[in-house]
Amino acid sequence: MLILSRKQEESVVIGNDIILKVVSIDKGSVKLGFEAPPKTLILRAELTEAIRSENTKATNDSVNMDMLDALGMQLKLKRSKEMNAKDKFKKEQNSKKL
Repeated sequence: MLILSRKQEESVVIGNDIILKVVSIDKGSVKLGFEAPPKTLILRAELTEAIRSENTKATNDSVNMDMLDALGMQLKLKRSKEMNAKDKFKKEQNSKKL
């Protein structure tokens, strides 16, 4: 970790397009200003942990892939039986016409 000392109104450049500026210093608090391209996501550390936790929860709540596969197989089997029944019915109808 790089540690730098900065006074109020001093800045640090990160990469080519991010500027971190010390806006004000109060008792126990430092206000920082960020200049960065709009596509750059800047979050407080506690928010990144909350987002990570929500993403993990969403993943755990998602549908079980094994269950989806089993349901897909059941649907294919049902469709196959329906198609066989339709084919059998058509053959019976055709044989009656002859």
